[in-house]
Amino acid sequence: MMTTCTCGSRARGQAARLSPMTGLPLLPLASAWGEAFPVADAFQERIRQTGIGTVQMTLIAFLVTFLITRTITHLIKAGKGPFGDVSVGSTHIHHLVPGIFLLLISGVIGIAIDWQPGGPAALIVPTLFGIGAALTLDEFALWLTLRDVYWSDEGRRSVDAVIVLAVVLGLIALGIPFWADVWTDANITGSWVLGIWHLLSAGFAVMCFLKGKWIFAALGILFWPLAFVGAVRLARPSSLWARRLYGPGKASRAEARYPEDRRIPMWFWQRPKQDATRA
Repeated sequence: MMTTCTCGSRARGQAARLSPMTGLPLLPLASAWGEAFPVADAFQERIRQTGIGTVQMTLIAFLVTFLITRTITHLIKAGKGPFGDVSVGSTHIHHLVPGIFLLLISGVIGIAIDWQPGGPAALIVPTLFGIGAALTLDEFALWLTLRDVYWSDEGRRSVDAVIVLAVVLGLIALGIPFWADVWTDANITGSWVLGIWHLLSAGFAVMCFLKGKWIFAALGILFWPLAFVGAVRLARPSSLWARRLYGPGKASRAEARYPEDRRIPMWFWQRPKQDATRA
């Protein structure tokens, strides 16, 4: 008796999985990947269909303002373009000053006025806040050290602060429902992979934080191989990791690797022991 294989007909009869972004059929490999890691589905449902919210607007305003500000400051330093320093008499006005005012104004407006959600006016406050936050954090090293260190090694702390806040805003902009959908809609393989991925990200990010590597810690939350690079390298000599775990030999290597670390103001747990006993 002859038997007929219906595998092919069943496969042809099944509807091909469509891309939530384009509506086109997915290739088998892409379809399997989408079932294991339904990031595109979650993005379509939680981000694209709901539109731009307050946090997303804050993130956009923050990143655009930071990029424009850095471009202008580099042009001023190079002596190009129509831009120049702003001064009142003999006093140089740093751009963190209008940034602070924008933060205060957006805070007062947000508290005093009951905005209707979804309206265009409701995006005014997050836009002002994002612009003010970018202008202020771009000179984070200045209000940390109370010295104009914008173009020095210590000024890199400002870029660190901007990257940390951008990552935090990015995570919040996607929202807990987005990550919950990715986790719950993934198949068993995807759930295990996502769980291990996030465990590695969290573990290596904490190590980078303790080693004083802020950029690696922030970016490593999203992509753990970056945090792994920071975790396996020498810690900054003023970090909690180096002060607690490094012996004289490794501490000397860390100081040689990061000589500028001695000149950067330290947090309370990074103070030299003689200073900590006086405090």
